[in-house]
Amino acid sequence: MRAEGFTPTEFRTICVAALALLSIIVVSGGLVRLTGSGLGCNDWPNCNDAKVVDVSNKHAAIEQINRLFTFLVSIGVALAALAAWYRRPRRRDLMVLGIVMLVGVPAQGLVGAVVVWSKLHPALVQLHFVLSMVLVWAAVMMLVRSREPDHGRRVGAVVPRIRRRVKLLAVWSTLAVLAGTVVTGTGPHAGDALGDDGVACSAGAAKRFFGKECQINGDALVWVTRVHGAIVWVTVAIALSLLWHLRRLRHDRAVLDAPLTAWLLTALVQGGVGYVQYANGLPVGLVAVHLAGATVLTGCTAWLWCATSKVVAPASVMLDAVPGTAPGKG
Repeated sequence: MRAEGFTPTEFRTICVAALALLSIIVVSGGLVRLTGSGLGCNDWPNCNDAKVVDVSNKHAAIEQINRLFTFLVSIGVALAALAAWYRRPRRRDLMVLGIVMLVGVPAQGLVGAVVVWSKLHPALVQLHFVLSMVLVWAAVMMLVRSREPDHGRRVGAVVPRIRRRVKLLAVWSTLAVLAGTVVTGTGPHAGDALGDDGVACSAGAAKRFFGKECQINGDALVWVTRVHGAIVWVTVAIALSLLWHLRRLRHDRAVLDAPLTAWLLTALVQGGVGYVQYANGLPVGLVAVHLAGATVLTGCTAWLWCATSKVVAPASVMLDAVPGTAPGKG
């Protein structure tokens, strides 16, 4: 480690790498489920009773590759946390986010072990994914905040009513993602290998939400998909409402333009992929794209959340306190 520590530019590069690794592991973990390889290794940290590493069959190899990639993610996250400590100047907010990520990755490993031991219980698989989204959120916050001034006070970057609407959008976006995990845990991609009759074959059996043993409840799948779709429509309506309220707030519109545009585009693609995949019987390729889209949407939501506040120098804080100079008056 260099005595002078990491520069802000070097730190941002490390943040980008950590975010990329955390995003890739979400998709690679999803591919484990989508290929029916969730029980390719029936133990943890060993693959099985006989071998620590086993690539003797396709399902075991896919699960093993995902586990090995987790070590690379751990290195990237540990480097980001270390860089936050050795960044010059050192900042408390970045160190806190680094600690969240540093604790989160081992927690993911522990949950992953319990998921395997429980034979892919859908609630635990759902928790596994939620923790991944928390880590992506923290990584986005770290990247966005690393671009802010190192000294000053955090204040609102938009008027209060816009900030409240962004928070509402963040809550409903989270509900939409959670509802999507329920759909996955109810349908055919719960992580085991299914036969043509919808019953798990010899590779293992994963319990579904609302189903008996490994049997899919078709009626439940239809209804949870409808609920998920309804939540998504409410979320999009909130985003459009936010866009409407920004029409006369030139300053606030400029502040939120990039993250809100990214959110709307991602939501549009996600909605299209969601309807197409459902109409075509949930093909693996489209489900993988939908999973990647959920990760991107979470990152955009975190970016939008971060954009509602900013760090200003003390002189600027005093100026903001003067009537008529607050943000959002333009």
